[in-house]
Amino acid sequence: MNENAIPKTAQGFHRLDCCHPLRLLIYSCTVIRGKGQEIELRLNHAEDMFALAQTDLFSEYRNYLTGVEYCISLLRSRRMRSPVRLRLSLPEAEVEDGMTDRFRVALRRYCNQRMRYNERERRAVRLGGVRSLLVGVPIVAIGYLLVIFEDRLVGRAGNIVLDTTGWVLVWVGIWFPLDTFFFSPLGYGRENQALRRLRDAEISVTTWESMTALDRH
Repeated sequence: MNENAIPKTAQGFHRLDCCHPLRLLIYSCTVIRGKGQEIELRLNHAEDMFALAQTDLFSEYRNYLTGVEYCISLLRSRRMRSPVRLRLSLPEAEVEDGMTDRFRVALRRYCNQRMRYNERERRAVRLGGVRSLLVGVPIVAIGYLLVIFEDRLVGRAGNIVLDTTGWVLVWVGIWFPLDTFFFSPLGYGRENQALRRLRDAEISVTTWESMTALDRH
């Protein structure tokens, strides 16, 4: 499917036709100034919110994102702290009593578990940065030794190649541990911020129209 051909509705929603045309799946989002962010997901089954349907992986209508993954990606890409409203629409046969509460509980549990996972991964990445010092420190030491003893190795005239090589080794040896410890874990923190907003989102569940009714609009 040509990504440039994705239609846009009059409300400014982006419509993604991600599965078979007879079972249209639509993800859309709009931002209302002063009222927060509203995300609308049109699902074929309640399970599509958290898991991918078992369909042909090579179909041009295959959807490779679950509803919750789309929401997380959307919230991460916007610098907003306003409340989130999540509007879910399902076929009439899929809507049951208490469906809104079930989605709320399941989404909260999913977000909490994923945030705990991200915290563990953030600690693991920082631990990897500390352990990388076992390799980085010797490289830094070798680089400094080349710079300090440059005159003894190539004479008082010095050698710009040897001097540059020494400073490059110093940079390489210290850059990766510092980058891994301080900057790499930031992505997990940004995702956790999106997960908190999604966890506390206001959820509503409704039924969606048939394909023929949707096409008329």
